[in-house]
Parts: sequence; C-alpha cells; structure tokens
Amino acid sequence: MSRWAASRRGFHQCLLAGVFAPATLRADPLAPLRVEIEAPDRGVVHEGAVVEVVARVNDPALTEALLSVHGVVYEVPVRDGRLQQNIVVLPGQNRVGVVVRRGAERAQASSTFFVQREGVELMVLVGWSSRREIIDLWVREPNGETCKWDHRSTEEGGTLLDFSADAIGFGSQGYLAPTVQPGRYRLKIHYWSDEARREEGQSIETLLGALNDAEAALRAHSSAPHREAVEAARRALERWAEPAGVQTPVHADVLLFANTPFERRWHFELIAQRTGQLQSLGEIEISEAMLREARAVR
Repeated sequence: MSRWAASRRGFHQCLLAGVFAPATLRADPLAPLRVEIEAPDRGVVHEGAVVEVVARVNDPALTEALLSVHGVVYEVPVRDGRLQQNIVVLPGQNRVGVVVRRGAERAQASSTFFVQREGVELMVLVGWSSRREIIDLWVREPNGETCKWDHRSTEEGGTLLDFSADAIGFGSQGYLAPTVQPGRYRLKIHYWSDEARREEGQSIETLLGALNDAEAALRAHSSAPHREAVEAARRALERWAEPAGVQTPVHADVLLFANTPFERRWHFELIAQRTGQLQSLGEIEISEAMLREARAVR
C-alpha cells in the first residue's frame, strides 16, 4: 500500500484543522505547500449525478492526492499541479475534501455545495488504486437482474456509471438506484487484469489451447523437442495462474438513504489478482421495515 493510504481518521482531522483557499495559486515548489479547490463552487446548485472536481496544487512535482467524498477517501492523480476528477453526487448537501502531502508537510482544502436533483436511495462506489487495471462492477438486484458493463440500466431503475481511469481513484465505477426494493443486493467484480498482460494476448483459452496442441503433437511423435514444448506450455499456464503484476486491492462503499436520518453504510474489500476472475465483493439485505421507516417521513 502506498504512503497515501493514510487512516481516514487522520484525513478528516486534517480537514477539520482548517481550509486554505487563496484567490490565486501559482506553481511554486519552493513555497509552503498549498492546494485550492476551483470547482465546484460553494453553494452552487448542480444537476445530474456527476460533478467535476478541479483543484490546483502549487508544487507541480506532486503526483498523488487524497480525495474525500461522502466520507469515503480515494487516492487520485495530480498532473502538473492540477487535480481533475469526476465524482458521484447526492441530492442535498455534498462535501469534498482534498489533501496533499510533501514529506511531513501537508495542505488541505474542502468545498461544500448543494445538489438539486431526483433522489437516490442506494449508491455503490467501487474504487482501486492501480492505473492500469480493468475491473467491472456487477450488481445483482433482488429480482435477479444484474446491472453490469453490458447491461447498464435495469427495469427497477438501477444504473451503472462507468468512469475513466481518472475518475474517483485511479479506477472506479458507481451504481445508483433511485428506488430500492426489499431483498438482497449482491456485489461482484470481474477482474480483467493489468493492461500489460492483456497486450500480450495471454488469455486462459490461448494458453490451454497451446498446451493441448503440444500434448497432441507429443502423443503423435514422442521426441525431446515435443516434450520441451509441452513443458514450456505448462510453465506458461502456471505463470498465468500467478497474480497479475501487483495484487490490486478493491474497496466498495455502499450508502443507503444517504444524507438522511436513516442513512446506512457498508464497506467491503478484497484483493483482485487473476484475469477473468469473477469475485463476490459483498451483499446487503434491505428489509421492508427499513424501507417503511425511511419513506414514512418524506
């Protein structure tokens, strides 16, 4: 885990310590470290599920920052002193915070803004800190329908938001449901491994096919070269089964009835490491009683 994976407690204490937001922020790596959130503006009413966060850092050498939204912290890239990220927003008050560090030096800024849009009862945010991983979120709704990359909208209104690698975190996806149904929501991720391995074309089907061909050739004509070909195919298959590069920690935060007195949260984590692997991330159970209680005050 990188030096940026600091505790959430320390991050929020940092935000509460104060906010520095100068009118103009110029790149100056020798000056005291500073960060300024340029967008969204405080108090501005926004519409839509996604808002862009833009921040400036006065040290262009910094490459990473921490972004906090809805109480969830993500590592995000900084390029040439500029942070530019898409975030999922909720109806009502939203708060974002940015923290940057340079050795023992730390600077922070935050912005609170109001969003006027249709309600969202359930939000799922999945993130990972690798820039070159391909990971897909699957959400199976209580009625059995699954919202995923090739089926992004469900009959119940669930929607998959697919961001670029520069969205929340180095990679992320989101799921929104304006109205939830009682029952169990199951979360899974489909891991496609790192981009470098994909470029090599090393799929499990290709490797198994190569092994089958080598074994068939050995059966047809036993010889040292054919035995060596079989061993080489087996070694390639064993390498594929190993973790694909650095293991990728994946985390998901689930918010039900966020920004209300009935808000509930869940947090799930796992390690993704094998191409083509579909892993269970977690599940939540929503009861009729929970829905009646939250909806009765509307």
